[in-house]
Amino acid sequence: MYALIGLLAGCGTDVQTPTAPRHDPSTAWEALLGRIVTPDGLVRYDVLRANQDPLADFVGWIAIHGPETDGFRLLDDNRRLAWHINAYNALALWGVLQASASGPLIHSVSDVKGFFWLQDFGVDGERLSLHTYETRDILPTYQEPLTHAALNCASRSCPPLRKELYTAANIQNEVEDQMRAWIATPDTTRAAVSWDASSAQFVFSPIFDWYARDFRDWANAATPCDAVRAYARDPIASLLAAHPDCPHRFYAYDWALNAAPP
Repeated sequence: MYALIGLLAGCGTDVQTPTAPRHDPSTAWEALLGRIVTPDGLVRYDVLRANQDPLADFVGWIAIHGPETDGFRLLDDNRRLAWHINAYNALALWGVLQASASGPLIHSVSDVKGFFWLQDFGVDGERLSLHTYETRDILPTYQEPLTHAALNCASRSCPPLRKELYTAANIQNEVEDQMRAWIATPDTTRAAVSWDASSAQFVFSPIFDWYARDFRDWANAATPCDAVRAYARDPIASLLAAHPDCPHRFYAYDWALNAAPP
């Protein structure tokens, strides 16, 4: 999901794409999402591994269906953005399952060489890496910074995974809801922002550092505080009001799998 600095050499490897079903499997996949995602946005991978057919069907479907192959109306941005977020999140989970197919569940996406850069997935009639998908097709096309709260990279410090699919009719409300949920996450290594009283600083997710330009250019957010202010509730909201100079640092990202306790 995230654009880390570095040069990666070598050819990409194709991640297996299941055979597509005859009919759109989104309803079955959404039902399974509701079972595997915990209230705090972690994933019950044990349940997913034992019941992965709906995800496999969805991954097979999005490989040959989508905005381009099915001809979504060019100006239907809400439908297209919802489709891409749903596809990205499903592919990240599928990548974890495929990396764990012949053994125990991987501990971290960093256990897989080039998980985001060197693995190619089937998406809407082409094959591309998750990094390319995010940085070429999703973020610059729609220029919606709240997308960062909705995309999930299968790691603990990712924003929480949503228990249901994003929809064209409610995508704006849904991404705003995800930003609120991310801010409200009690685990300070997973939250969008927390407050460190000992240093009198806000502690932000590195996502607000890595993608500072997105928040600045697309939401006029000069600081990370500006990026979250409209979605924060107390106590963070009151702290933001009390510290307009936004003293802050960024925590170390945790790339361990976003797995819920068994």
